[in-house]
Amino acid sequence: MPLNPNLGHKPAARCKILQLGGEILTQNSLFANAGYLMAIEVVNALLGFLFWAWAARLYQPAEVGTATAALSALALVSGIAGMGIGNGIVRFLPETRSGDLLVNTAFTFLWSVGLVIGGLFLIGLPVWSPSLLVLRHSNAATSGFVLFSATMTLNAAVRSVFLAHRRARYAFLHAAVVNLVRMPLLAVLAGLQTAGLLLSVGLGFGLALALSLVLLLPKMRPGYRFRPRLDLSILALIFPFSMGNHVAGLLAQSSRMLLPLAILETLGPVPSGHAYIAWMLGGFLTTPGLALATSAFAEGANAPRDSVRIIAKAALAALLLTCGAALFLAVLAPWLLLLYGRTYAQESTGLLRWLAAAGPLTVVVQLYFTHLRVQQRLRSLILGSGVIAVVALAISLWLMPRLGIVATGIGWTAANGLVAVAGLSTVFRTGIRRQLASRLGGALPH
Repeated sequence: MPLNPNLGHKPAARCKILQLGGEILTQNSLFANAGYLMAIEVVNALLGFLFWAWAARLYQPAEVGTATAALSALALVSGIAGMGIGNGIVRFLPETRSGDLLVNTAFTFLWSVGLVIGGLFLIGLPVWSPSLLVLRHSNAATSGFVLFSATMTLNAAVRSVFLAHRRARYAFLHAAVVNLVRMPLLAVLAGLQTAGLLLSVGLGFGLALALSLVLLLPKMRPGYRFRPRLDLSILALIFPFSMGNHVAGLLAQSSRMLLPLAILETLGPVPSGHAYIAWMLGGFLTTPGLALATSAFAEGANAPRDSVRIIAKAALAALLLTCGAALFLAVLAPWLLLLYGRTYAQESTGLLRWLAAAGPLTVVVQLYFTHLRVQQRLRSLILGSGVIAVVALAISLWLMPRLGIVATGIGWTAANGLVAVAGLSTVFRTGIRRQLASRLGGALPH
């Protein structure tokens, strides 16, 4: 019998605290959807690793190399064909009365664009990727590439519909189907060589798309059926917003795409390999924050007037997670990099620590961009993305000859810090003006 009668209640109290924490995470759609989005990244990473490990045993290296190049091309084509329509779906679907028409118009448009962009990519293969001319050697290969281009483009739009409805668990189920279906197909289709590897991936996306259109979307939107539609008024509503986000996304990705090339050309292949590992680990750091920013976008689109409070709640959780992980990564950087080899620990530690410092700033920037998307402030969104790309590249190229790969971390930190400070100051000024306007009973001049 405990001396202190309250000690006997501690386990029960702890259980209640854990139960309350679980209820908050599961019943609050902001955190629940962010959790599912993070789970998607984990599933893609783990099952992707197993998929390619098994593919390496079943297929010849040349077959794997050609297939990975073709899949990279498919990802590029679907990214271009998407035109940011997914962001338009998330932003406008919650507030429109013609939801089914918007969804079907977006799907029809993206399917058509995916076919066109896929075909144009094949036509231009002699210019930008002669090694993939094998895709034009048969009608089956050509048709399959074009069809898979449209399928992957449409899959991304389907996930956006799930997110617009704040049902990220359906997006998780979609990702699980894609990954699980392609695993057994690897062995079944091994006799087809490169085509078998590509078919295993493409059929995984195809089955996930069929499941979504036939079962998941009708369950989420009672009475929904996919019917090809192309309403020009719907396109006029979502296309400008979508293209603005698409341009901003391309600018944001440009620095991450160009920095590895700059390292390779300036410093050589060995530093490029050292930098790749550091950037990969640094990317994991921001995964929870980016998932919360994406979830906050869906929540804010469903309640635009409450978006500032929603994003502030997401920011608090995101920064707590990211700052803690950044401190852990910065302190343990040398030992983590030892897992890849002694040279990585020697050469990549400085860069990884700069990327750890940039992690919280990157999350703040993405949350600020979420605020701009909800408020449809596309010019500011594009400007912020452009500033990050230009500043990160300029500083990196300037310092790289003297500091090596660490320069890219300095450039990335400075670029995100600049936009984070500018964004926060803008948000605070706007908030203060609104408070003054409400107290004075009228709007202040801009």
